Amino acid sequence: MSIKVIVYFDKISHIRAQTLRNKDMPQDNTGHEITTQVDAWNDAYEAVKAAAYDLEALWRHGDYDSVIFIGCGSTFYLSMTAANLLQSAVHVNCRAVPASELLLNPETVYAGRKPLLVAISRSAATTETIQAVENFKRASGSDVIAISCYDDKPLNALATVNLAAPAGQEISVAQTRSFSAMLIMAEGLAAALSNSAPLTSRFPDNAAEWVEEARQLASNYADPARFERVFYLGSGARYGLACEGMLKMKEMSLTSAEAFHTLEFRHGPKSMVDDKTLVIGLLDERHARFEMPVIREIAALGATTLTLSTSASVGADVTLALHASRPSLVYYLPFVQWLAYLRATNKGLNPDTPRHLDQVVIL
Repeated sequence: MSIKVIVYFDKISHIRAQTLRNKDMPQDNTGHEITTQVDAWNDAYEAVKAAAYDLEALWRHGDYDSVIFIGCGSTFYLSMTAANLLQSAVHVNCRAVPASELLLNPETVYAGRKPLLVAISRSAATTETIQAVENFKRASGSDVIAISCYDDKPLNALATVNLAAPAGQEISVAQTRSFSAMLIMAEGLAAALSNSAPLTSRFPDNAAEWVEEARQLASNYADPARFERVFYLGSGARYGLACEGMLKMKEMSLTSAEAFHTLEFRHGPKSMVDDKTLVIGLLDERHARFEMPVIREIAALGATTLTLSTSASVGADVTLALHASRPSLVYYLPFVQWLAYLRATNKGLNPDTPRHLDQVVIL
């Protein structure tokens, strides 16, 4: 089953972001960070705009023949999306690997004569990422671009160019606001290096309304008694976002969740589908004629499905209408973040402190 929702921002009241709370006060940090993320979106846009000249000059004079993206956990999944976006924009081979793979198995990662490294880290202090960057610089002597929410940490000192959005900083363990901000910086990086598209603009005030509406939408799918497992499907740049949705669901709500390329779901995973299954489809309007039949097949097997798209022509359950005035993949994120958050709270879990996890892995 599914519902039909078109997001029109003039139909719901404007939601203003609250001022940052004192971290010593008891509070719902994760909910606050999801709610206030539009401030971080705009901060990220400004960060890329300020660094655009340096990025263009670096790319123009660097003579790179490949680009490697690294991250850990959420930022590895963001690296997959970022590599997809940049390769599509500049037509140079781009790939994403976990920072640990560049650290432990560099011979399987390096290719070409002169790679550029893009290291993504919310904290700019994750040990595996720092060590991988240090080894990369020693081995290649090449340049590093850092994408983070800090500008005064160890990673920043290693980078040739820093993109930092301080408004994306978080108290919570699970990344939400920070991931959104770093996605926008990754999009801006692709635009700046391709020099073929403007860096669009700041996000309009009513973008915050979608964040609130996404919470209301997610509440319809967050009942742990109704769904035992959740699948996230996406192709191209959206596959990394599907993986991030999967990770948020595992981290916050301790729920079995998996991510797949949309058409790959036919090749084995659909055997897991029953009436306790929720499937979230992050649709690409260019490929909807291939992706929508997969969603229909899943629904026919008894699953509940929900599809999101940035284009009204796709026929998705939810059209992310603001994309038309300010394009970005970031509009997919509030729903998947709220879905994990609300399922966690419905299970009596605290989304701020996922089991066994720390905000930064420092070894």
